[in-house]
Amino acid sequence: MKLLNRVNSNKATFNSSRTKYSKNALDYQEMYKYLNKRQISGKSVILSIILPLYNEEKTIRSILEDLPQNKGIEIIIIDDHSSDNSLGEIRKVDGYNKFKIIRHLANRGYGNAIITGMKYATGDVIVSMDTDGQHSPADIFDLIKPIFEGEADYTIGSRYLGSYHYRLPIATRLGEVLIEKFIQFFFGIKIMNNQNGFRAFDKNLIPLFSKAKFLGYAFCTEQILQAKLSGYRIAECPIKLYNREYGYSKILLRKLTLNIFACLLIYYLKKFRLNLVKKRKTIKGFLW
Repeated sequence: MKLLNRVNSNKATFNSSRTKYSKNALDYQEMYKYLNKRQISGKSVILSIILPLYNEEKTIRSILEDLPQNKGIEIIIIDDHSSDNSLGEIRKVDGYNKFKIIRHLANRGYGNAIITGMKYATGDVIVSMDTDGQHSPADIFDLIKPIFEGEADYTIGSRYLGSYHYRLPIATRLGEVLIEKFIQFFFGIKIMNNQNGFRAFDKNLIPLFSKAKFLGYAFCTEQILQAKLSGYRIAECPIKLYNREYGYSKILLRKLTLNIFACLLIYYLKKFRLNLVKKRKTIKGFLW
């Protein structure tokens, strides 16, 4: 009962239709000024935005038109072997030739798409953002600012700290709470929205994330555990999450659940071994 009350208390007012943003409606001037101040002489790009793409022809164009456009920002699109007209929709965007578009010759999974994007990223801070239309580009600044300010190394967008404008299935929230409790108990960090794909991180984490073992959607949970065990600072930031208007979720819930718990087990054992090594070093140092 307590758990159900928590679900209800976190639910935002339901709104079935996303508030559409036009290119002119989003005011990025504050973010542009902020990024311009942080540009180092001779370095043009300081922010990379990675967009994993798989069969999102109904949303990709509007997302690209809503994204911030600035000399300090690069946009990297990883087409994970889409079979629809997603690439054709990208070509309809003004200035699409400025985008870095990388195509996978076979479908390799969500995590793999982001890892490919990281290989082409040149910014000091990297943002990964889904292309199903649920995320608002207006929230990018809130995700990257703590990293540029030196307050965090890795930020995760959270609908529970911000808002969500659709009916969240009880089963989804119960699953998230369960994983949240596992991560909190075994790894000492509380992340409420652990599967959210809207994130930002310092470029120094790229080598770490590139070693991921789970290359599907469990990649999101693995990133958290990788960063935590390596001593990086993680923070959740409020974002807005909208209802998916087109297409369908590519997530297979049973497969994702098994992968997440396998991931938790592997990294808990890794944590155990790390702690054992530290204790041995401490004892050895004491004996000397």
